Amino acid sequence: MKLLLDENLSWRMVNKLGVVFPEVVHVTSLNISQPASDISIWDFAKKNGYTIVSKDDDFEKIVLLRKAPPKLLFLKTYNLNTEKLVNLIIANNIKIKEFINSDENDIFEIFGE
Repeated sequence: MKLLLDENLSWRMVNKLGVVFPEVVHVTSLNISQPASDISIWDFAKKNGYTIVSKDDDFEKIVLLRKAPPKLLFLKTYNLNTEKLVNLIIANNIKIKEFINSDENDIFEIFGE
């Protein structure tokens, strides 16, 4: 399960999520121009087999227009801090893995307060 964290998420999430998702990277660690545009992130994820993790609804629009891959793990979590975001993702790890392995959906939404 390869996860690519968008710029709107903290790079500090990588180590904590790596326990459950060993192949997680943050967009700032990629060999693409920074700040990375949504399309360059999309292209990288598509070419390299990543699922994008983001709170940015622009990715939802891109998925609806271009279709998967890559898939989108869309965090609808308002202003949760990094620790709570990590805990929310880990708590949903089984559903996330099922989503990534399934051909049924392109977007998986996780809600949190």
